[in-house]
Amino acid sequence: MKSSEKLLHKYLNDEADAAEREIVEQWYDALEVPDVSGLNDQQKLVQLAAIRSQLPGYAKHIPLWPRWMAAAVAIVVLVVGLFYYQANRSQISENPLSAQHIKPGKTGATLTLSDGRKIRLDEVAEGEIAKEAGIRVTKTADGGIAYEIIGHDFGKGQLNKLTTARGESFELTLPDKSKVWLNAASELTYQAALGADTRRVRLTGEAYFKIARDEKRPFIVESGSQQVEVLGTAFNVNAYADEPVIRTTLIEGSVKLADRNSSAMLVPGQQATNRNGTVSISTANTALATAWKDNNFAFDRLSIGQIMRMISRWYNVEVVYEGKVPSELFWGSVSRFNDVSEVLRPLEKTGHARFRIEGRTIYVRDN
Repeated sequence: MKSSEKLLHKYLNDEADAAEREIVEQWYDALEVPDVSGLNDQQKLVQLAAIRSQLPGYAKHIPLWPRWMAAAVAIVVLVVGLFYYQANRSQISENPLSAQHIKPGKTGATLTLSDGRKIRLDEVAEGEIAKEAGIRVTKTADGGIAYEIIGHDFGKGQLNKLTTARGESFELTLPDKSKVWLNAASELTYQAALGADTRRVRLTGEAYFKIARDEKRPFIVESGSQQVEVLGTAFNVNAYADEPVIRTTLIEGSVKLADRNSSAMLVPGQQATNRNGTVSISTANTALATAWKDNNFAFDRLSIGQIMRMISRWYNVEVVYEGKVPSELFWGSVSRFNDVSEVLRPLEKTGHARFRIEGRTIYVRDN
């Protein structure tokens, strides 16, 4: 995190000292904030980018704000609503979110072996944790697990299953040295030795794959009726049951995607959207699609429903909507290491959503 970003974060959370506050307020006073009445949405975004670029070292940070703004409202929601904060400081300081604390998710998962044994991976020590017919499973120093073939007698039908609950994520190294990062509320089922002819896994939820190249054994990821086939590549698959589409985003290499009567080849930077077996291809912001792997939430013109599903999985909370659901689209980024109140606060500062936390339930309503 850059120094100006840290300083703004401290300012917005009332953690800055007098000297730091003076620096931020000098930034604000020096800004050239235009009148954007009558401008279209694209022109407003250009003006907003110009405002952001005036901050030292902050040009690449993407704060949270709604994409659509009323024409009469100037783009002064600088860096997660600094203007709003200045004008409404006393009201914000009394925001009930400040007193609520729900910690973020953590590294954790359950490994189910072929004989039915279940191992809570966040509760075992580093080193060997299981051995099955020529396969060794080891807990690594960084908290993940790695598979290793140690003999020729491994059973071809040995199915293992790695499951993350809500509020968990995990990293897995397969015996071919392919790596899989599993997001919250997800499940990966696979043969312990992957297979002699085809390396095949089944995914429910979301995972980022970095596949070791093997010309003789293609790697196939099944999600519902969709199949993604690769030789060696990096890609992300979002296939949650509560999402209306499956999204496959290619980072490097190439993949072949097929589902029922649709098929497509992806090149790096493309995303396939699969809606009930119909596949469409578009250019993607790969950094946004894989932000979760680097412990960030990244929103690109998402509805409040999409955002709250992401929050619900990672913080293991229930979400209840009260009355009218906010209709605006939001975009931006925020760390997944933050307490949930710190994730919700920037959304609230846009003026288009309000939140109330009771226990592990977040209540959402239009502002």
